[in-house]
Amino acid sequence: MNFKVDKIFSEMILKKLNSGEIGINNFESIKYFPCDNHENILNISDKILSFKFNKGFVEDNLKKYFRDYSEFLNSEEGDYYIFSSCELENLGLMLFPYLSFGILNGGSATSYFDLTKNRRLNEDLYVLYESKILEFKEKFGEFPKGITPAYINKDGSFGFSFLALKIRHLLMVAKRYESFYGRRIKPSVFQMTSCKTDEFISKFLDDLFVDDFIKSVNFCNLNKEDIFTAVQPLVYCYEKLNSSNYQYFTFKDNTILALPAGHGQNFKILKDIYLQLYRSGKRFIYIGNVDNVGFTINFKALAVMALTNCSSGFEFSFKSKTDFKGGVLAVNGENRLTCVDIGGGISSEIIQGFEDKGNELLFNCATGLFNLEYLIKNIDQIIEKMPIRIIEQDKEIGKYVSVEQITWEVLRLMENPLILTVDRSKRFLPAKLFIDMLLNSNYLEDSCGYCCRKKGNNSSSNKDLYCSLSALLSKDYGLISGCCKWTF
Repeated sequence: MNFKVDKIFSEMILKKLNSGEIGINNFESIKYFPCDNHENILNISDKILSFKFNKGFVEDNLKKYFRDYSEFLNSEEGDYYIFSSCELENLGLMLFPYLSFGILNGGSATSYFDLTKNRRLNEDLYVLYESKILEFKEKFGEFPKGITPAYINKDGSFGFSFLALKIRHLLMVAKRYESFYGRRIKPSVFQMTSCKTDEFISKFLDDLFVDDFIKSVNFCNLNKEDIFTAVQPLVYCYEKLNSSNYQYFTFKDNTILALPAGHGQNFKILKDIYLQLYRSGKRFIYIGNVDNVGFTINFKALAVMALTNCSSGFEFSFKSKTDFKGGVLAVNGENRLTCVDIGGGISSEIIQGFEDKGNELLFNCATGLFNLEYLIKNIDQIIEKMPIRIIEQDKEIGKYVSVEQITWEVLRLMENPLILTVDRSKRFLPAKLFIDMLLNSNYLEDSCGYCCRKKGNNSSSNKDLYCSLSALLSKDYGLISGCCKWTF
């Protein structure tokens, strides 16, 4: 199979590496880590029961979406309208026709099933469940992660895939909207695939829409052709020759390794789709990673975006000690909010030292909600200024460096972004590595206590993960829990 490689971008990166313009550990200057003491941070977790917004802003913004918005204005206090949590949920549902849901689906499962990375995450669990890991790698190792099982049932059978769950969720929302407001609409969906994943995903969607898992909730007749798709080209990887020189990384048969350069390229790859969505009447886009089971529509977040007219909203929750990979909220040297990736944008030692002093950090939940009008007006500038990260990799095929543009680093390019603190258990349940998926599924229940105690954690945390997964599967995806298997 011949894959399209962005040779111009690849050559530009090679020149910048060899000139020293970019490099490994090119960390951003950070002033401090805000937690709850920043004006752009808004807590929309379940423990917050009411919210207040400036009357002028509310009236100016709601009239963009509703002829008569007075039904939403049930309570006031001075210059503010008061909204209960439930009222925000209902408002968000009413805004569903203005939303398009974007699935970042470009990742092949190179890291997910990589034996070296999984072993490094937890040596004890890897040894104990090596046979299961090898079984999955044999069956799904060549597939995009999005079409592999999102969980394992208690009887050891495969669960439904990440992508199938996302489509089912959107169809359930469309049915809920119709039930409340009497209008049938198709959910608006778009995705970014890559040259390595597009053919697999296209075939998967052909089969998915004739499967009862989707047919049972597809009252609006959504089909594959309704999903906007753009394909991300690949970028060459590199190897370090000495302290200042790089060349393209080759492996078997002198083939140059080429991989997708991160979901942060979506602004470039999906630009035409974003313009098309705006012309069709959409005013908000949600983007998130396919492998996060917690990435569903947050109606409170959508309502807040409409009420405030902010450029964007990013979900964060408090970082746990086990969050070794991902982004944390920070204020940079230019006094702008930013999301710095641990290891790529900031050293893990700085993060560890900050936490060791008893400080809390806000951890990125890998979802972005964008005001589409703002986005298309600024998209060329965003594409030009998106940071480029050089990441050291140590995998089965060897040591090399890859290029990555991290989606959530767009935060620092946004004017007046909202930082929405959320309930982690409902919004963030990713599976970056296969062992993560086993832990989320509590498949390791019988022996996890022993293994996790050796790592200094409490085995109850793994049951918490499974409780989160169970709640999401039943509420957001409409599945039914049997004695050993989830059904619909």
